[in-house]
Amino acid sequence: MQKTIEGIAYYGKITKQLLHVVPPQSIIILEHEDLDIVAAEDIVRKRVKAVVNIKKSITGKLPRSGVTHLIKHGIPVYDFTTIPSMNIEKWKKIKIENEKMFTYEHNIWVHVADLNQYSKHDATSLTYKAKQNFSHLFLNFAENSLKYGQKEVFSFLQATKQLPTLHDIYGKNVFIVARGPGVEDDIRIVRPLLKKKDSIIIAVDGASTLLYQYHVKPKYIVGDMDSIDNDVHLRRCTFIAHSYMNGISPGQERLKALSVDCTTVPFPGLSEDLAIMLAYVSNAEKIVTLGCRNSVIDLVEKDRKGMGSTLLTRMYAGDKISDWKNMNQLLEFTQDLLGQDHTEESFKSAIKEY
Repeated sequence: MQKTIEGIAYYGKITKQLLHVVPPQSIIILEHEDLDIVAAEDIVRKRVKAVVNIKKSITGKLPRSGVTHLIKHGIPVYDFTTIPSMNIEKWKKIKIENEKMFTYEHNIWVHVADLNQYSKHDATSLTYKAKQNFSHLFLNFAENSLKYGQKEVFSFLQATKQLPTLHDIYGKNVFIVARGPGVEDDIRIVRPLLKKKDSIIIAVDGASTLLYQYHVKPKYIVGDMDSIDNDVHLRRCTFIAHSYMNGISPGQERLKALSVDCTTVPFPGLSEDLAIMLAYVSNAEKIVTLGCRNSVIDLVEKDRKGMGSTLLTRMYAGDKISDWKNMNQLLEFTQDLLGQDHTEESFKSAIKEY
């Protein structure tokens, strides 16, 4: 029998912005088709009671889902099967019982919507279906990437020529940290290296929050600033707002609203690509990425139809780039290979010598 869940409802159309304001033990109501793993990891960190989605949490189009991660951590996920006519934003206290949602009004519980809860089997079946069709997804993505890359190559080169030189990066090891899947574990494992005095940290947008939680201070924060914390004005670092090629910069507007000065830099593509290229043109010795996206699934989860700019960035700067992903899996592999005596601390010590 399904348990009854009660809590205060928090609604938001943009998940990452909603997660800035939700307290622990709340129930969140989203509009997030194909709930991705990065969003799911953020939701787990918030310790919410349940997730209710106006859109389909799993469509069966993507071979990976954040729903699986949420279920693993004991957070139930529901989709609306009927959309309530009343204003969701006005909901406060709600109850979920037997796949029905109730709101507390005038001292009584009122049934407002029917829900469908995802089971582990549901999530597995839908993602398996997507894996069977991955070749079709890959083909479309690859064709778009090549088409976009060809279309953007001249603007990419022109923008690269105009990039500012970050003089304190010259000859240094630069770590570019983005909010990719599993990046929190990666930060935890390589933290000793990130805290070395001669390491330069560039945080891409909301990754800065995770870094500060582990007492790692980025030298630069780069991005459109749509997922930074409201207290970012307290951070002592340089802000670089990614702008469109026409000069429009939502990131600058966001920082201006928070009374934070910044430099704007126009560049085609992702903020991760801009961060990499800034490090490259500034003559970094090495560029190590944590949490950066470089696969079909990573980019499609961000609702990207292709990766033209990322393809161009990797071709241009690839001789200096090392992608560090899933470091905890590397640790487990090392322990299997060398024995359990090869602990996490010794692994960190080895990394620190990098």
